[in-house]
Amino acid sequence: MAYAAGDRLTAGRTNRLRTKTDGAIGSSTVAASQTNADVPSATVTMTAETAADYKVICVWDFVATGAPATSSNGRLAIDGVAQSPLGVFNASGAGDRDTVTQVYEGTLSAAGSHTFKLIATTSTNTTVQGVNSSITVDLKEIV
Repeated sequence: MAYAAGDRLTAGRTNRLRTKTDGAIGSSTVAASQTNADVPSATVTMTAETAADYKVICVWDFVATGAPATSSNGRLAIDGVAQSPLGVFNASGAGDRDTVTQVYEGTLSAAGSHTFKLIATTSTNTTVQGVNSSITVDLKEIV
Protein backbone atom coordinates (compact mmCIF):
# COMPACT_ATOMS: atom_id res chain seq x y z
CA MET A 1 0.00 0.00 0.00
CA ALA A 2 1.44 3.41 -0.98
CA TYR A 3 1.59 6.43 1.28
CA ALA A 4 -1.15 9.01 0.74
CA ALA A 5 -1.56 12.58 1.96
CA GLY A 6 -2.37 12.55 5.67
CA ASP A 7 -1.05 9.01 6.33
CA ARG A 8 0.86 8.45 9.55
CA LEU A 9 4.41 7.25 9.39
CA THR A 10 4.63 4.10 11.52
CA ALA A 11 7.64 2.02 12.53
CA GLY A 12 6.24 -1.01 10.73
CA ARG A 13 5.80 0.84 7.45
CA THR A 14 9.19 2.51 7.78
CA ASN A 15 10.92 -0.87 8.31
CA ARG A 16 9.46 -2.08 5.03
CA LEU A 17 11.10 0.82 3.17
CA ARG A 18 14.53 -0.64 3.89
CA THR A 19 15.83 -3.35 1.55
CA LYS A 20 16.53 -6.63 3.35
CA THR A 21 19.65 -8.47 2.18
CA ASP A 22 20.89 -11.96 2.99
CA GLY A 23 23.20 -14.46 1.37
CA ALA A 24 24.65 -17.94 1.60
CA ILE A 25 27.59 -19.94 0.30
CA GLY A 26 27.40 -23.59 -0.67
CA SER A 27 29.08 -26.19 1.51
CA SER A 28 29.78 -29.22 -0.68
CA THR A 29 29.77 -30.60 -4.21
CA VAL A 30 26.82 -31.43 -6.44
CA ALA A 31 27.84 -34.70 -8.09
CA ALA A 32 27.74 -35.45 -11.81
CA SER A 33 24.49 -36.54 -13.47
CA GLN A 34 22.10 -34.76 -11.10
CA THR A 35 18.81 -33.11 -12.10
CA ASN A 36 17.73 -29.94 -10.29
CA ALA A 37 19.80 -30.90 -7.26
CA ASP A 38 20.09 -28.41 -4.40
CA VAL A 39 23.52 -26.85 -3.97
CA PRO A 40 24.04 -27.76 -0.28
CA SER A 41 23.77 -24.77 2.09
CA ALA A 42 23.18 -22.27 -0.77
CA THR A 43 19.73 -21.41 0.60
CA VAL A 44 18.27 -18.18 1.96
CA THR A 45 14.92 -17.94 3.76
CA MET A 46 13.42 -14.49 4.26
CA THR A 47 10.10 -13.27 5.61
CA ALA A 48 8.10 -10.54 3.89
CA GLU A 49 5.37 -8.68 5.76
CA THR A 50 3.66 -7.79 2.49
CA ALA A 51 4.21 -8.26 -1.25
CA ALA A 52 7.87 -7.69 -2.11
CA ASP A 53 10.18 -7.16 -5.06
CA TYR A 54 13.28 -9.34 -5.15
CA LYS A 55 16.63 -9.28 -6.87
CA VAL A 56 18.75 -12.42 -6.58
CA ILE A 57 22.35 -12.83 -7.73
CA CYS A 58 23.33 -16.48 -8.22
CA VAL A 59 26.82 -17.88 -8.82
CA TRP A 60 27.67 -21.52 -9.65
CA ASP A 61 31.18 -22.96 -10.01
CA PHE A 62 31.04 -25.71 -12.66
CA VAL A 63 33.96 -28.11 -13.18
CA ALA A 64 34.36 -30.71 -15.94
CA THR A 65 35.98 -33.68 -14.21
CA GLY A 66 36.32 -35.91 -17.28
CA ALA A 67 35.42 -36.32 -20.93
CA PRO A 68 32.89 -36.16 -22.38
CA ALA A 69 31.51 -33.32 -20.34
CA THR A 70 28.63 -31.54 -21.97
CA SER A 71 26.14 -28.80 -21.11
CA SER A 72 25.08 -28.31 -17.48
CA ASN A 73 22.99 -25.57 -15.91
CA GLY A 74 22.14 -23.76 -12.72
CA ARG A 75 18.99 -21.91 -11.78
CA LEU A 76 17.19 -20.31 -8.90
CA ALA A 77 14.32 -22.04 -7.10
CA ILE A 78 11.85 -19.89 -5.16
CA ASP A 79 9.58 -21.75 -2.76
CA GLY A 80 10.40 -24.98 -4.63
CA VAL A 81 9.63 -23.62 -8.11
CA ALA A 82 12.52 -23.52 -10.61
CA GLN A 83 12.91 -20.11 -12.26
CA SER A 84 14.17 -19.06 -15.69
CA PRO A 85 16.58 -18.15 -17.22
CA LEU A 86 19.29 -20.76 -16.79
CA GLY A 87 22.94 -20.17 -16.09
CA VAL A 88 24.60 -22.48 -18.65
CA PHE A 89 28.01 -24.20 -18.60
CA ASN A 90 29.40 -25.88 -21.72
CA ALA A 91 32.55 -27.93 -21.38
CA SER A 92 34.68 -29.01 -24.29
CA GLY A 93 36.76 -31.40 -22.22
CA ALA A 94 38.13 -32.47 -18.87
CA GLY A 95 39.47 -29.67 -16.71
CA ASP A 96 37.22 -26.97 -18.12
CA ARG A 97 35.91 -24.74 -15.37
CA ASP A 98 33.67 -21.71 -15.28
CA THR A 99 31.98 -19.49 -12.75
CA VAL A 100 28.48 -18.92 -14.13
CA THR A 101 26.29 -16.08 -12.87
CA GLN A 102 22.65 -15.20 -13.36
CA VAL A 103 20.45 -12.42 -11.98
CA TYR A 104 16.75 -12.86 -11.25
CA GLU A 105 14.23 -10.10 -10.56
CA GLY A 106 10.54 -10.34 -9.83
CA THR A 107 7.76 -9.88 -7.30
CA LEU A 108 6.59 -12.12 -4.47
CA SER A 109 2.84 -11.58 -4.44
CA ALA A 110 2.23 -12.85 -0.91
CA ALA A 111 3.49 -12.06 2.57
CA GLY A 112 5.19 -14.81 4.56
CA SER A 113 8.34 -16.90 4.55
CA HIS A 114 10.03 -17.47 1.19
CA THR A 115 12.94 -19.79 0.38
CA PHE A 116 15.47 -18.98 -2.33
CA LYS A 117 17.99 -21.66 -3.28
CA LEU A 118 20.55 -22.56 -5.90
CA ILE A 119 19.84 -25.73 -7.85
CA ALA A 120 21.91 -27.37 -10.58
CA THR A 121 21.54 -29.95 -13.31
CA THR A 122 24.91 -31.54 -14.06
CA SER A 123 25.92 -33.67 -17.00
CA THR A 124 28.12 -36.74 -16.89
CA ASN A 125 31.60 -35.77 -15.67
CA THR A 126 30.55 -32.31 -14.45
CA THR A 127 30.22 -31.16 -10.84
CA VAL A 128 29.29 -27.95 -9.05
CA GLN A 129 31.74 -26.87 -6.38
CA GLY A 130 29.40 -25.64 -3.66
CA VAL A 131 32.11 -23.91 -1.64
CA ASN A 132 32.62 -21.53 -4.59
CA SER A 133 28.90 -21.06 -5.32
CA SER A 134 26.79 -18.37 -3.70
CA ILE A 135 23.41 -16.66 -3.56
CA THR A 136 22.57 -13.08 -2.54
CA VAL A 137 18.95 -11.99 -2.08
CA ASP A 138 17.69 -8.40 -1.89
CA LEU A 139 14.06 -8.11 -0.77
CA LYS A 140 12.27 -4.78 -1.02
CA GLU A 141 8.78 -4.75 0.39
CA ILE A 142 6.08 -2.81 -1.34
CA VAL A 143 4.67 -0.26 1.08
